[in-house]
Amino acid sequence: MRNRPSLHALLLLALAAARVSTAAPEGAAAPTVQDPASIARAAEAFVSAQIPGRTNGAVKVRTTALDARLRLAPCPAPLTVKWSAGAAPKARTSVVVACPAGAPWRINVPVTIHSELDVLVLRAPAPRGRTVTAADVTTRRVEVEGLAHLYVSRPGEFAGRHLARAAPAGVPLPAAWFAADDLVQRGQAVTIVASAEGIQIRAPGRALASGALHERVRVQNLSSLKVVEGVVENSAEVRVSR
Repeated sequence: MRNRPSLHALLLLALAAARVSTAAPEGAAAPTVQDPASIARAAEAFVSAQIPGRTNGAVKVRTTALDARLRLAPCPAPLTVKWSAGAAPKARTSVVVACPAGAPWRINVPVTIHSELDVLVLRAPAPRGRTVTAADVTTRRVEVEGLAHLYVSRPGEFAGRHLARAAPAGVPLPAAWFAADDLVQRGQAVTIVASAEGIQIRAPGRALASGALHERVRVQNLSSLKVVEGVVENSAEVRVSR
């Protein structure tokens, strides 16, 4: 009478068969498409490396979700990344990720940059033209689009500047919302300064428009009554080119 396999032996055979069926065969086929996640990682690593290190908060770089239908040949070499034409480290930008070998390809990848940082926010709404002081603001930690230098983080940054637009309370204050104060006022008496061949000429004048530091304004020479255009040097002088 033939011996029947024991239950223990049958279990061992079943386990062995399971291992064989689940093990990846040697020489398994390589991926047929480039993993979109690898493209995103390359883009994010490149942009992160281009961001200036001096920030007052954490910077987050994210790629926009790539098209699920994307079918790019797997790249046998490390991916290369560069800025798209005219792009730079800003809130919404883009880079070009490329495969330099095998079946070469390149793709434009949108990227967003956010910063988690301490910014100044107004305690109450302020109108256009208002000069903001330290008493008008408080500090809040928020996540904003772009990099830290785009936002006001210290009261000292208000010096010599005013709001160029109305600003609500409680929102981060972008530096772009502020404009330089006028140093010269329309109708103000000024000194017109001109230099030629090492000789400096000074003449009394009157500003015909208001202007901030380094802005161009029209002035009238009170001696000749001639109207010229110059650059505001300070609160009393306008320099003209001859």
